[in-house]
Amino acid sequence: MSPTPADHLWIRLAIIYAFIQIMTVLWMPDALSLQRVLVIIAPMAASVYLIRVSRRYKAHLRRFWFMVSIGLMADAVARIVSFFFFGFGKESAFQISSYFWGLEVILFASCLIYLFRHVQGPLRGLRFMLDIVIVGVTFMTVGWEYLIKPELQDSTYSGGTGSVWVDMLFPLCGMVLIFFTVVLYFNTRQLGKWAVISLSLGGSAYIMGDALHFYLVHFVNLEVRAYLDPLHTLSVFFIASAGAQPAPDTGNQTVKEREPRPVGTLIVRYLLPYGVLGGMFALMAQRFGGWNGLFTGLSLCVILILFRQILIQYENDRLLHRLHESLRQSESLAHRDDLTGLYNRRYFNARLSSSLLEADRTGSRVGLLYMDMNRFKKVNDRYGHRAGDLLIRKVACRLQSLESKGILVSRLGGDEFTVMIQSAGEDQELIWMAEEIWMLLSEPYELEGYEVRTSPSIGIAVYPDHARNDQELIGRADAAMYAAKERNARWHFDVDRTMQLQLLDQKIE
Repeated sequence: MSPTPADHLWIRLAIIYAFIQIMTVLWMPDALSLQRVLVIIAPMAASVYLIRVSRRYKAHLRRFWFMVSIGLMADAVARIVSFFFFGFGKESAFQISSYFWGLEVILFASCLIYLFRHVQGPLRGLRFMLDIVIVGVTFMTVGWEYLIKPELQDSTYSGGTGSVWVDMLFPLCGMVLIFFTVVLYFNTRQLGKWAVISLSLGGSAYIMGDALHFYLVHFVNLEVRAYLDPLHTLSVFFIASAGAQPAPDTGNQTVKEREPRPVGTLIVRYLLPYGVLGGMFALMAQRFGGWNGLFTGLSLCVILILFRQILIQYENDRLLHRLHESLRQSESLAHRDDLTGLYNRRYFNARLSSSLLEADRTGSRVGLLYMDMNRFKKVNDRYGHRAGDLLIRKVACRLQSLESKGILVSRLGGDEFTVMIQSAGEDQELIWMAEEIWMLLSEPYELEGYEVRTSPSIGIAVYPDHARNDQELIGRADAAMYAAKERNARWHFDVDRTMQLQLLDQKIE
């Protein structure tokens, strides 16, 4: 999926909007109501845009971006509550708004957990959630003990610590979410590189705005919220633009076939739990007693236990990797044709059904080219079944070169092959593909010292132009192939069926 002209228009409008907001803050500092309205509109517009963009993706990514959009809407609601309650002079607005901002953080974390769980399974998804909580608690603890608490002791700040905790929570949560967005990218590759960069930029703008607000309000006693609002607007616009970035090409692999990258595995399984625990233990030792006596012995025991646990984890990972490889090989054998290595009829039928559902959702077309080899029976009769099998393998090898173009090649049995093109273009493009395949398969074949010449007959059918379902599409492509044989033509396009369906639709209307 590439950005559309509407996406480019959105980016231009977002830039113009952010510029207007900045100019409003600088030139009209007393127009507080206008500034707050501009802050409210930004996350609402970003949320609506993401909901529209999410329809382009597959189901699990559509849910991911939908959750992100609801998080942005929660941010808009928080700002609406803040606007109206402060307008009536009610101090409880801060507490109520904080609930919605907290909901936004929870939704952002939940969408990361959901995507990780969808790819890696429920148990790893639970572990990913616990990692987020562990790192979040660590950041808050270290931040409070080594940054905030000393600053509070050295300053003249006299307010309660409750508001400090709440204001500190949001930038720290933003840092955690950026970190785990990168972890998710290295482990699943469900998000594209530029989408992750946009999300990280949005999170960074969010952190910068909240961190500056936290410091200036609590330690400098300056109310500069209006000057920081453009940072929050940039944040939501970056997050929304991430949804328009191209999705990674995962090829023909199913979700369960994608293994995490080595960097992601190292971070999630080893550095996160054991690094955080070791770091916290070292800080505790430095703060409460140092490295002597009983504490030294306890520290050595903890280090050895951690090392032992890492060895156990490594051994378990090796066993799981072997099991996964065995299951993947078994699944591959179930999906592949024994003779050629191409996908078999079972896998073709499953992929065709899912492709038609995707076509219904996106309004696209699915092209199917059905073919067999002319004079194949004569090759079998003259040179033997061994030569016939060798011919089938050579045909499959030539067809396999087409898979780099993002099409699915299958062998249904005998000398029958199919080429399925998801998101098919115009009819002329399918005809060009048929011509390319005919030329590819009509080159002479060397079979055990004999030169054999044969060519395919190709039938072309398109969903939904020629058929209402998958089996009807296969039948129409098969019938078109036999029509090509009768006409002694290279290919036959099922145009007659298109005209019949158009006439039927006109009668129904």
